Amino acid sequence: MHCIAELVLKNVPLAYYCPNQSGCMLNHFMRVKTNMRVKTNLGKKFLRIVCECFPKGHPLRPIFNRNTLKLSYSCMPNAKSTIDTHNKRLLKQINSGENITDASLCNCRKKEDCPLENQCLTRGIVYQATVTTEQGSECYVGLTDTDFKSRFANHKQSFRNEAYSNQTELSKHVWQLKKAKVDYTIKWKILDRAQSYSNATKRCKLCTLEKFYIICKRELATLNKRTELASTCRHVNKFLLKNT
Repeated sequence: MHCIAELVLKNVPLAYYCPNQSGCMLNHFMRVKTNMRVKTNLGKKFLRIVCECFPKGHPLRPIFNRNTLKLSYSCMPNAKSTIDTHNKRLLKQINSGENITDASLCNCRKKEDCPLENQCLTRGIVYQATVTTEQGSECYVGLTDTDFKSRFANHKQSFRNEAYSNQTELSKHVWQLKKAKVDYTIKWKILDRAQSYSNATKRCKLCTLEKFYIICKRELATLNKRTELASTCRHVNKFLLKNT
């Protein structure tokens, strides 16, 4: 049986270099998530890998060495907490599904004009926009933590106002078609659903799911760029003290 362990390298600036203070340096923390069944000394092996990858003379040796790297341990959730979390998620979906009506999913006056098949008020989704022309079609994958109708309004603004033409890869493509005077149509649909950033788990499943489609489902995200994968999660901002 394989033991489960997760290695997370976090760069935590404890003290930036200060010319007037000696011994002031940038430390890097590695948090090891493990449990009692793991017999391997992960910390020792990690430091050995650091010494092998960053030997003396390496340009990054002053940053990554045994003096600047610190180790800490945290326990993984036990089986009971994992099962409880899974059950709560399922019960939440069931209970919320009982109260879902067509009126709560769409408030468009003309239901036939709804951009998302009468589901424009759905939250926490990864969606796809398919731009179709006579030459072919291109696809864009995006996400929204709020209801889709609010996100759709931002997309329409970037389509109408050229000042926002660089807002997304989708708006760039639309403006290219406009300047070339090419007729196009856009169809929207939901690809998947996920929970956004949680202050309890410190993870954003919504951003992870979007990146999964961009990396592994390239045929569904032909307009998306690889540079989008380096973007940080924007949903964590609402948990910062400065925004409370």
